[in-house]
Amino acid sequence: MTRKAIITRLIAVVSFFMLICFVLTVASKIVCAKFIGDSTSIVNGFYAEKKNDIDVIVIGSSNSFCTVDPIVLYEEYGIAAYDFGSSSQPMNLSVLYLKEAFRRQKPKVVALEVNMMVGGGLYNISEAGLRWGLTDIPLSIDKLQCIYQSVGAVNAEYFSYVFPMFRYHSRWKELTKLDYTYFGQDKTNYTKGYLETQSVSETAVTLNEYDYDGDAWIEEENIHYLDEIVRLCKKNNAELLLFKSPKENWHRYETEALRTLADARDVRFVDYNELFYNDALELDLAADFRDDEHLNDFGARKVTSHLGQYLKENYELPDRRADEKSNAWDMACTYRERKGWKEYMAATSAKECLEMLQEDKNFILIVTDTKAKKGKETRQWVYEDCKVALDITWKEAGVRHRKIGDSALVLARVKNVYQVLIDEVDHYQMGGRWNIIVYDKILNQVTASLVFSE
Repeated sequence: MTRKAIITRLIAVVSFFMLICFVLTVASKIVCAKFIGDSTSIVNGFYAEKKNDIDVIVIGSSNSFCTVDPIVLYEEYGIAAYDFGSSSQPMNLSVLYLKEAFRRQKPKVVALEVNMMVGGGLYNISEAGLRWGLTDIPLSIDKLQCIYQSVGAVNAEYFSYVFPMFRYHSRWKELTKLDYTYFGQDKTNYTKGYLETQSVSETAVTLNEYDYDGDAWIEEENIHYLDEIVRLCKKNNAELLLFKSPKENWHRYETEALRTLADARDVRFVDYNELFYNDALELDLAADFRDDEHLNDFGARKVTSHLGQYLKENYELPDRRADEKSNAWDMACTYRERKGWKEYMAATSAKECLEMLQEDKNFILIVTDTKAKKGKETRQWVYEDCKVALDITWKEAGVRHRKIGDSALVLARVKNVYQVLIDEVDHYQMGGRWNIIVYDKILNQVTASLVFSE
């Protein structure tokens, strides 16, 4: 066989394998589970951030992104932070996440939540923890190495992490529109990785066992990964801060073991269990936790406020609120401010509700009057940019299409039934003369569907 023929065949083989890898990658993106609100949203949100825009990176397990609220850090101290973690994240995944962080950002501080330092090693980590952490990280040499560390062999399980299609192929029966459209959507994470929740633990959390005696169990491999994190931070001119979020069944002997490790590496360590036990942190054990291991929004605000003060006192961090141009954290603050209950939702009449909303250009209103012209007609209109953009008087069945914000609006009449479909979901409510659907262009979602008799 000639040299040219060998090269041609080699190119054909390589091209074939590249095609197979491409198909498997695309198929994996479609069928793999989407951990919306958790790892998928956090990881994709991180890659949606502008490069070199984050000053503090928070890594670790769910204790990290249920404790540090970057919006509070920004509102109170102007710190631009992002929670880049995953549920049940083992230490080798924390190393992988930090490497990914340094590829796109130049953080001044890396804050590692140390819950996963104590206890068993990789052999105790559940498959769910690995799936949460690995599924949405882009394929790279570092990811392949991390998978091998986690699985321990190049086998079928290994390749199921490289190409998640092999793990999730059975999901094809339950695929939804989201599975096909998610990766074309805007991935901006307006909580900056934080998991919002106002759920309250059914029973009061107990933190009074902190001073119990015992021995800390820290695997050598976890110490090895901590040393890797220390090395990466030094290499990238970032300062490392270790911290422990409040939780049940955390003890002083664990704190002391971790502090010994931190001191030996000239790294600061803050334990919020210790601060609470010493009356240096106020927490309501009946109201500030969503379960025995995780804070809710109320508790996270308290811990984050303390952490922000600590960061400002011990590290040189700019106040991004002083930036001349609006930044991603300004938008995130606006996003949060517009969420939740608003005064207009308590309006007693359609007129009162419309008067409250009519001058806000970020609201689109879809209004239905079922008794226009003394009950003879039904009228619908779309109010956008502080003016009527579409006005329909329904006299017979029909359909009208319109784009609102990033969503598709369909107004329809079938016999005497009316529909207001936004992204294929019907938000129209019967029961009164007036129906007012409120769509927020900043949130890109419906925030209310209100019914009024007058």
